[in-house]
Amino acid sequence: MRDNHLHSYFSYDSDGQITDYLDHYDGQIITTEHFDLSNPYGGELRDEVPDYQAYSLEIERLKQVYGNRLKRGIEIGYYAPREADILAYLADKDYDLKLLSVHHNGQFDYLEDAVLDLDKDQLIPQYLADLEKAIERVPAHVLAHFDYAFRRLDLTPADLAKFRPQLVELFQKMIDYGLAFELNCKSIYLYQNEALYRYALQLVCDLGCQKFSVGSDGHKLEHFRLNFDKIEELLAEFGIDQSLLI
Repeated sequence: MRDNHLHSYFSYDSDGQITDYLDHYDGQIITTEHFDLSNPYGGELRDEVPDYQAYSLEIERLKQVYGNRLKRGIEIGYYAPREADILAYLADKDYDLKLLSVHHNGQFDYLEDAVLDLDKDQLIPQYLADLEKAIERVPAHVLAHFDYAFRRLDLTPADLAKFRPQLVELFQKMIDYGLAFELNCKSIYLYQNEALYRYALQLVCDLGCQKFSVGSDGHKLEHFRLNFDKIEELLAEFGIDQSLLI
């Protein structure tokens, strides 16, 4: 089971070493480096763009040492006002795996304290609509952390059920566009959102989803393949065969 959501020092918020991941695990390694335009995290807008040439050269160098078990990935942060720039950057680049995310609203990242002041009844529908638009506009393989905008909120499955129609619409679009549903270990275990993921998993399974992805969302070795043993149990509980993992 490959860790499909992993960051290294090619991402602006990680010091993780690719060699650490390779030395720690003898299976396939893929890092999915952050690409976020107009990123407001920390209070200053920045374009966080991974150095594709340097990244590609490093991947090829490491293949000479570790063999052909290293793949190239990216985590695309969709922000509608910069859509044209996002598509232009991706147009001439070759990635083995593309994660699709929405991390911010142009004013703050959803992990910042400002999210705690928002009305969840307004935040969640808008966020789900943004995810749906991202799916329509940017080709990708995985819909990452469906809960990112409300990771830090104290929500129960009953709270989330209020938005069931929008979630069903989103997950159906995810399926129609061929994206995998991500089980994000950081959300599930570090942010303690397992109950929300159980609710979402039931929805996607009821819709007939046939593509799933597992990712630690790790930014350092300590989080690499985080609680993958528990993820295996969760997959088995929901009757999801590991052959459905991308």
